[in-house]
Amino acid sequence: MDELLQKLKDGNLTIAEAFELGRPDVKLYDNSGKKTALLGRLEEAGFNLQDNWDSIGDREKNDILNKIGKSGDYLTLSKVESSLTKMAASEDFDYPYSNRFDAKTGTIRVAKVKGDPTKLRFPKATQPRGDEAAKKITLPSIEDLNKAIHATTLKLKGNKEAVAFFQLKHLLGIRNRDLVNLTVGEAIEDSPYGTLDPGSNTLYGISNKGQRTNYQLPSLAQDILADLGTDAKGRMGDSKSVKLFTQSEAKLRTLINNTMNETMSEMGLEITDQKTNKKIPFTISDLRKNVFDAINESEGAGVANVVLGHSTKGDVGLTHYKVDRQSRRKMSVVQRASEEFGNMYLQDINQVNPKNLYKTYGFNEDFFKDEPKILFDAPTDVLSQTTRDTTLQVEGTAADVNKTAGILSKQVEGKVSNLTKQVAKLEALNKQMSELGAIQEEKKQKEPKKKIPPKGSPIELSDKAKSAFSKAWDVLSDKGTKALVGALGIETARQFIDNPAQSAQDIATELLLEKGLGMGPGATVGFAMQSSPAGAGSEFVPTDPTAEYRTISDDEYANMTSMGLETSKQDMATTNPMNYAMDQQMSDMLRKDIPDEQGIM
Repeated sequence: MDELLQKLKDGNLTIAEAFELGRPDVKLYDNSGKKTALLGRLEEAGFNLQDNWDSIGDREKNDILNKIGKSGDYLTLSKVESSLTKMAASEDFDYPYSNRFDAKTGTIRVAKVKGDPTKLRFPKATQPRGDEAAKKITLPSIEDLNKAIHATTLKLKGNKEAVAFFQLKHLLGIRNRDLVNLTVGEAIEDSPYGTLDPGSNTLYGISNKGQRTNYQLPSLAQDILADLGTDAKGRMGDSKSVKLFTQSEAKLRTLINNTMNETMSEMGLEITDQKTNKKIPFTISDLRKNVFDAINESEGAGVANVVLGHSTKGDVGLTHYKVDRQSRRKMSVVQRASEEFGNMYLQDINQVNPKNLYKTYGFNEDFFKDEPKILFDAPTDVLSQTTRDTTLQVEGTAADVNKTAGILSKQVEGKVSNLTKQVAKLEALNKQMSELGAIQEEKKQKEPKKKIPPKGSPIELSDKAKSAFSKAWDVLSDKGTKALVGALGIETARQFIDNPAQSAQDIATELLLEKGLGMGPGATVGFAMQSSPAGAGSEFVPTDPTAEYRTISDDEYANMTSMGLETSKQDMATTNPMNYAMDQQMSDMLRKDIPDEQGIM
């Protein structure tokens, strides 16, 4: 901190350091390291966290921020600047930067549109005050609102933190961020938020518009916090402190607002904006107004302000001389006002026993008392008490049943929705299949039927295959003419020379018949081409002892194999003994019937 103060004094503070020093509670990155919305808008406007804090007064960049940003962005920048100026004053050195956001002198705050001094250049930098800023609304009666709060609390039962947050906001009216950021355990140094001691009736160091102050709790709120604080201590482990709430303020606020609006709709209750005379939805911040108005009506604005945790700096006595005591002979005006406000709630929902009520809300009954701190008149006979207990039990059960019914209804709706989607998919698929079938049928009708060649007929080879056989002839015609004549016979060799493609086709036909059936009408050529029984598959064995021959290379063998002239390196007697035996029989028969001049020995 001393290093940042020195940088502030020297005028070398970056924007990031200004936030860290002036408002450490304002986070520019969340816990996962993701940029906050505020930082996103600042960067979009052209500001860089590593630039000097003085650049925050750049008017061109502020023109952009004024368009894309919010009034709250300027309020945050104003708070940073205000903290820095106060630090400079407390350290007895002059603030080295120009004031940008002061109400009367700030260069951004008071800047006018060029050529029109009646208009502000950065209207979002000017925060509305007083009646202009106030949200003026008309609430239902305290009694009706209390009944709606009770019904909503029963609906929230099952989410203990949501129930606690809702009830504490209702009973205390303190700001959301001060409530949701409460910690249990050792107080965190320089934290703007308060610390809870579950056994105490005081919240220590809660924020009072930037100033830390202690807050005295009414009994109902104290018991709720004692229960919640005990749960939090169970999560503490080796840590020195832990947050009271595990759920975010946004999640709790959204859940509560939605549930309360549903309840008010069911009860026919409305909130009206006095400026527009239009119905507006409930927000949890309305409970703060509810507390103030109720206590102001009975105790005055001074007491109501203190109950809400508002600043008391206008009263020198309260600011400088007011002390806390371990005990008092009687309640303070503020505490009595808070207790009376809690009693109004109990009376309006026809309950007198906090233990029974908050047990029904889902809290641990051990933390609550059987009667309020300030007793109020209520029928105490057995019939009245039984009626109250029965009513509370019925309300709690009804809320559970409605909640279960709502969950089941949503599940059924979800399943019906999924089923509807599946049916739609099936219908779409069926349509596609039908269209595909029609296309295939149309295509089938257009295409001529392919004729199946009769058994034993020549196989039509492609041009590529015929070309390959021609290349094979070139290989063999070099020095293997005699070998070819000796192996194939004179007539066959002559045909190969005159028309190699046609001859190759005939040979391939017979080879296929021979290999596929073990025999065939082309046995004369097939047998002549067959490898020797000894398995010397890479050689042609001439039938004429005087004929020349040569061994075919592996590359030539591969070419012949690709052309269908397969000369297997495996012994046919081993790999296909039955076909081999039949071939031998046919070969013997053919040797008797075919003249020697055909080349068959």
